Amino acid sequence: MGNERVQDTGEERHWRKAFELPSYVFEVLRKPNRRISPVAIVATVDTDGKPRTAPFGSLRAVTPRLLRLACDRRHDTYANFCRDGRVSVAVLAAPDIAVSVRGRARVVKERMEIAEHLVVVEVEVEDVKNDMMRRGVIEGEVGFAPPEELKVYYVGAIAEIEDM
Repeated sequence: MGNERVQDTGEERHWRKAFELPSYVFEVLRKPNRRISPVAIVATVDTDGKPRTAPFGSLRAVTPRLLRLACDRRHDTYANFCRDGRVSVAVLAAPDIAVSVRGRARVVKERMEIAEHLVVVEVEVEDVKNDMMRRGVIEGEVGFAPPEELKVYYVGAIAEIEDM
């Protein structure tokens, strides 16, 4: 990746690669008020060496170099985290965030209090790539809204991740 640094000069956010989340991306991924959106797409490496993607609304930026999310231990993504650890996270958010984050994942909590089938995974950020076009805007974000009867469950899981 070299020694490239983020150039955030007010309105212009033209940079290529960084070693950590730029401040404006970090703020979006901190997701205030226990928000689920934007949903991030997480890619792991399957047993056959091919990429496997899954959406995560629980993904949170803890620091510019650390992400955290809840994962169901019954899913392929969990097995991939445990077996290989390589991960890439894609984030799209209005008006101008389109980034890919590469890193290493590890399970840091084997059983969440809110649900014993959920684990907490941390991703150590290795590098961030800006995928945003220089012209144009992102008009929306990939969002998720749980049914009313499950909102307490989702908010509880997110609270547990944030309060670690």
